[in-house]
Amino acid sequence: MSNYQNLFVKLVTSLASAVIISLCFISPATAVTQKLQLNSAAGYIVETTFSYDENQTPMIIKEQGVGKTNVIDSMKVSFYKPSGEIIASYDNIVDGVSQGTYFEFNFAPTTQKLLGNIDLGGESIGEMYLKGEIEQGLSLIEVETTGEEKIIDRVYR
Repeated sequence: MSNYQNLFVKLVTSLASAVIISLCFISPATAVTQKLQLNSAAGYIVETTFSYDENQTPMIIKEQGVGKTNVIDSMKVSFYKPSGEIIASYDNIVDGVSQGTYFEFNFAPTTQKLLGNIDLGGESIGEMYLKGEIEQGLSLIEVETTGEEKIIDRVYR
């Protein structure tokens, strides 16, 4: 009987040691929060705050459309008047899920620069969004009650 007890104690001890050693080699998730601010020619401000796991970041973060995101866990986009008063704020990504059909975001973490096409903010009547191609400039747009898109200002990076 004591042989079985000794065997059991050795087995449990070995298993516990293996678990402890494996936990030492697991690197904890390191969340990075980025804050970008873009200013328009007339003084409007677009502020974007987003977070992602630093350990799983590609050279370029590319997110597009509604649904599960590739890298970004959360993103909030806020629009301010030149006076500093907030106009609107949108949660474009919540818990790793993009909320917008037209959403598009491209970012290079190593250079801290936006790339390619961008479409951030709202989508519906009365809402604002920022859209365009970085190299050609972005447009700050408001969707009017008629559904027409009205360009309020331009943002150049």
